[in-house]
Amino acid sequence: MPLFFPQEGASDVRRRYKPDVIKGDMDSIRREVLEFYASLGTEIVDKSHDQDTTDLHKCVTYIRDSASGLDKSNLCILVVGALGGRFDHEMGNLNVICRFSYMRIVLLSNDSLIHLLPRTYCHEIHIQTSVEGPHCGLIPIGTPSKSSTTTGLQWDLNNTAMEFGGLVSTSNIVKEEKVTVQSDCDLLWTISIKKL
Repeated sequence: MPLFFPQEGASDVRRRYKPDVIKGDMDSIRREVLEFYASLGTEIVDKSHDQDTTDLHKCVTYIRDSASGLDKSNLCILVVGALGGRFDHEMGNLNVICRFSYMRIVLLSNDSLIHLLPRTYCHEIHIQTSVEGPHCGLIPIGTPSKSSTTTGLQWDLNNTAMEFGGLVSTSNIVKEEKVTVQSDCDLLWTISIKKL
């Protein structure tokens, strides 16, 4: 967080944007960071005994369970820093958005944004051209797509089949402020983020 506010003191920023909860297996957090946030009242949930799920999976489960009277399809979880590191961690994060496909989980990095487009909907994506685009992609996940159709892209798909080992829509270009996507399989939508 301090990198977002370079004109302010790092300690002040960390205190102002304090997490409510730190949950995970605690294998990658420095002890002094954990102690700092614990001293500010952050709840620490140590799940080091659970090595079958990722830290992101543990956190999404926590959010889902904490939102007990809400319609989970109305939740939107923004995961900052979910991309750009180790490839196995990135794949684990993509697995989480597939496992919780009934919730909107957005993975964000310095240069891209990814979220799942479940096959059960015709999607309208409203592009914020001041911060995202123009490069984008649609990647079938889980199963091949026999039919994917889009509008608003430079190279629109028209009942196009896509699969790993065959065609995937990468390096496409957003041409309209609204993109529509319909597919018979789940797709990952990825779009570039502009440097501010």
